[in-house]
Amino acid sequence: MLRDMIRVMAVQESELEALVKAGIFQSKTEVVDEALRLLFASRPELRFEAAIQLFKDGEVTLGRAAEIAGVTRWEFEDILASHDIQRVVEGDAASPSK
Repeated sequence: MLRDMIRVMAVQESELEALVKAGIFQSKTEVVDEALRLLFASRPELRFEAAIQLFKDGEVTLGRAAEIAGVTRWEFEDILASHDIQRVVEGDAASPSK
């Protein structure tokens, strides 16, 4: 299984390099960016899933996740609620009174 995965990755790497060498793209990163853009255009629900996961993992803020999903912050909060994901708001602990 691992051997097959390494073989697939080598083929994908070769294909990326071929597109760059052919002058179609300037870099492998540009190829991947285009591939993701097309993937999200054809399957927009995946953009939501990516944004949700990035937010859950703490990789992005709520605002950035909403931007990735292409919705407003308030719409993204609704999306989180529909997925039963709690939005935790951390605040400063109140200092004890004397």
